[in-house]
Amino acid sequence: MKSMRTKGIILSAVGSILWGSSGIAGQYLLSDAALNAEWLALFRLFTAGFILLLWHAITGGALFALWKNKKDAMSIFWFGAVGMVMTQYMYFVTIKHSNAATATVIQYLMPIFIIGWICFIQKRLPKKKEIFCALCAVLGTTFIATHGHFDSLAISKNALIFGLLSAVGAAFYTLHPQRIIKKYPSPLVVGWGMIIGGCTMIPLVCTTPFTGTIDIYTLMAFLYVVIFGTVLSFVLYLASIRYIEPGETGIIASLEPLSTILFSFLILGMTFGTFELMGMVLIIAAVIAVTR
Repeated sequence: MKSMRTKGIILSAVGSILWGSSGIAGQYLLSDAALNAEWLALFRLFTAGFILLLWHAITGGALFALWKNKKDAMSIFWFGAVGMVMTQYMYFVTIKHSNAATATVIQYLMPIFIIGWICFIQKRLPKKKEIFCALCAVLGTTFIATHGHFDSLAISKNALIFGLLSAVGAAFYTLHPQRIIKKYPSPLVVGWGMIIGGCTMIPLVCTTPFTGTIDIYTLMAFLYVVIFGTVLSFVLYLASIRYIEPGETGIIASLEPLSTILFSFLILGMTFGTFELMGMVLIIAAVIAVTR
């Protein structure tokens, strides 16, 4: 049992780090390549979804198995139409109005929504460990986002709104598929979720003219976002739900803002002060506490 929990922790952590690194590539696509968030999210969802379903089919899986059960079909529909769209599209919109680091730390206020929902469903108060981990995660992301200047958070109204919506979406994305992810393979669930999410976005994309520069660097960044930041990260993240509680998964996923900050330093040359480092320590503390 302990080895299974350890496996779940590792899967969640690696998935979070890959997702965090893809935020840097996403920032390049939205800022330097000037792609709009609607088209980028659409391409990402359809491309990654197709790859996952193809992978599932090649390995001998039944592509339409979950559609034969009405309850499972409705579950995957809401997972794609709500969870995928809010997690992916609104994350990109937040990056567009701010940057990858800000978008990431706002999205990972997610543990608060997860723990709050679990407590509401179970009609109980949060446990001491849950309170401690949530406070560490929130305080850590706050330090990283504000650099310690709590009265001067440089964030636009749109960035704040879409960032919070992406956090709600990430919580829904973590909690909702828990039943079907235990019943069906992760690539099948995530693949169909992405295809449905892409279809949900078509009306919005049809009213948004395509913008941006397409060159070899754009294609390389896009492929990284799709393969590493989407396919691998989402499969690993959801697979972890098989072995650990969704509340634990959400808090371990706080590694994402930490990895985004580190990749921003390594790739974009960003530097960090005392409060940013304190934020990293707090996030690590939350991860250590939840894995004990």
